[in-house]
Amino acid sequence: MDMPFIRRSSKDNTFLFIGNKASILVSGEDTQGRYATVLMEERRGFEPPPHIHSREDETFYVLEGEVTYFIADTSIQATPGTYVYAPRGISHTFKVNTETAKVLVSVYPSGFDQFVKELSVPLPQEMPHAPTGPPSPQEVQNLMSIALKYGIELTIV
Repeated sequence: MDMPFIRRSSKDNTFLFIGNKASILVSGEDTQGRYATVLMEERRGFEPPPHIHSREDETFYVLEGEVTYFIADTSIQATPGTYVYAPRGISHTFKVNTETAKVLVSVYPSGFDQFVKELSVPLPQEMPHAPTGPPSPQEVQNLMSIALKYGIELTIV
């Protein structure tokens, strides 16, 4: 039986996820695997490569900032209040157009929340600077192998 709950971003549920701040507000454990919701504080320069989720549909609700979503052959300019749906099986990525953007990301069913946890580290006192070059081959290989474990296929160019 589901029980009501309330959750805010806190040091217990907030992590550094591939250079961005991720707060897991609703995990699959909370919803019996039906969905998960992560508050992402995205930074320009830390966007993912094009990728395909084979297990879950993904939605993005922009709270702050501006983001361009690329879903298949469609380009969507998203500003605060924009809701974007990326169905499973379709390649997508995004570009943060402002220095930062706050986006509420939900996945149906859950699983992405565990991917976030596995690739995250504790949130440092000070956020690291944006990368000056591409990730190392070891970082790319680690990301690709963990992504495949969660049914996410990355297109690394």
